Amino acid sequence: MYWLFQANPKYSRILDGIRELKGMHWLVTRYADQIAVGDRVLIWVAGKEAGIYALAEVTQSTHFVEQPPDLNYWLLPMRAMGRFYAPVRFTHKLLNCPLLKARLRYDPILSNLQVLRAPHSTNFKVSHHEWQQVCQCLNSDKDDEC
Repeated sequence: MYWLFQANPKYSRILDGIRELKGMHWLVTRYADQIAVGDRVLIWVAGKEAGIYALAEVTQSTHFVEQPPDLNYWLLPMRAMGRFYAPVRFTHKLLNCPLLKARLRYDPILSNLQVLRAPHSTNFKVSHHEWQQVCQCLNSDKDDEC
C-alpha cells in the first residue's frame, strides 16, 4: 500500500530529521491496523512551503512506543510520548527539490491527494496511480522502485 505521512514544523524539526537521519518513527493516528512493513510513504511537510520532502518505506509494523528514539526532533516532546508509531526508512530525500503543494494542486492526478482536500490529519491513503504520478514528477524511470 501507499501512504502520505504528514509532519508539522510547528511540532517537530522534521526537515532536520530528514536531513540528518536514515529514518524516523512516524506518529500513527489513523490506519494503524493497515500500515504494514514494506509499504511506501510520501513524507509531507506542512506549512508555508508545504509539499513532499521525502519518500520512505515502512520498516516495522505500527506499535506502541513509550519514548521514540528520535524524541530530540520534537519541539514539544510530551506530544510524542506514549503513542503509536510506524518506523520508516528514507529512500529518497527531496530537501533540495521538494514537490511543493503550489505545483501539486495543478496536477490533474495529484490535486486529488487527501492532504490537499482535508489537511488536518497525520496519515493519509495514497492510490497506486497517485504514487506513480509522484514518481513521474520526480523523473523516475522505475515507478515501482522510486
